[in-house]
Amino acid sequence: MPRSQQAVIAEGLARQGRVAEAVAACYEALAIDDRDPATHALIAELMLGEDFYDEAIAAATQAIELDPDCSPAYLALGLAYDRRGGMWDQSVLVWHELAEVVPDLVIAHVQLGEAFAAAAFDEEARDSWKRALELDPHQSRAHYNLAIDALKREGMTTALPLIRTAGALDPSQDALFFSLTGLPAREPFGDVAADAPREVRYAEAVALARAEDFFGAVDVVRGLLDEAPDDAKALALAGFCYLKQEATNEAMACAVRALALAPDMTEGMYVLGTTYAQRPGLAKHAARVFLALAKASPAEPLAHVLLAEALLGLQRYRQARAAYAAAVALDPSCVRARFGLAAVLFSEGSYAEAQWHIRRAAYYDTKRLGVFWDLFDRYVEGGAA
Repeated sequence: MPRSQQAVIAEGLARQGRVAEAVAACYEALAIDDRDPATHALIAELMLGEDFYDEAIAAATQAIELDPDCSPAYLALGLAYDRRGGMWDQSVLVWHELAEVVPDLVIAHVQLGEAFAAAAFDEEARDSWKRALELDPHQSRAHYNLAIDALKREGMTTALPLIRTAGALDPSQDALFFSLTGLPAREPFGDVAADAPREVRYAEAVALARAEDFFGAVDVVRGLLDEAPDDAKALALAGFCYLKQEATNEAMACAVRALALAPDMTEGMYVLGTTYAQRPGLAKHAARVFLALAKASPAEPLAHVLLAEALLGLQRYRQARAAYAAAVALDPSCVRARFGLAAVLFSEGSYAEAQWHIRRAAYYDTKRLGVFWDLFDRYVEGGAA
């Protein structure tokens, strides 16, 4: 798609997050060519990011009028309708259109389901989320939405397993463990000598675990424990590796031993709490451990989410709501916390507030996944998605 130099400059500024300069460059580009759908779509995305919904709707609508295949404009328009609220009929139509323009776009089906649910078309909503899971069984938002739907129809008992399933798909939970180790992310060196300093070998084991080479990580940790069986950090790391290999008993044994040696060690708390959470009937133990973890690491949003989910299992909704709210305050883009909070609010009858959190989760999730820029790049390169 031929584009003016000013349009390319506007795009570059937008990617850098320089919103005001990008908007100014967009209007300069439109002064050169006011029939460029991509530039109108870009303005819509920029306006949406600043919560100027009417302006976003106008710009996206203009882009679609110029080219009915302008997929990034549909995304911006749908999100603007959803976040503005009260425009469910229009929202459903937009997500339908996006799903037709880009049939394999999983997020379009998730969004369509959320728009149907907001308009009280529950059966159609379920069909959309199931379609999203057919395209991507690991789509956590579809699982969360089905959990909320089950909550509304049958109560929290039915919803909880679905919430746990969605939580298990969350990659940020592993990131929490590695954050607790206090070591920066890096690739494994691949060949660390057996007589290297212990801290070097431990860091290599963490890097191997982060790269999901759990057998390699356990080999290194085994060497550390052969030399010093009471190394609490090595025990916790071994527990994490066992946890990832679904060897829950071994993980629990390592974590219990690690915490007996170092009761304040957060990595051990994480591993022990997670093993408890995975075992039926141990929700109370999980809640106690995650409460200690949240107190020891108050700046980690996911520590509060784990606590909230354990409290949810105990039907202590008010405390769960407070823990979810703490996570959202620390990280407004935390989809897992937003949906958990929505579940609690639904159980309390606060439907409007629950829907608001789901809409916020939708915006942050699509932004985190870079859906707009993916569609934009495909559209600009190919003239259509």
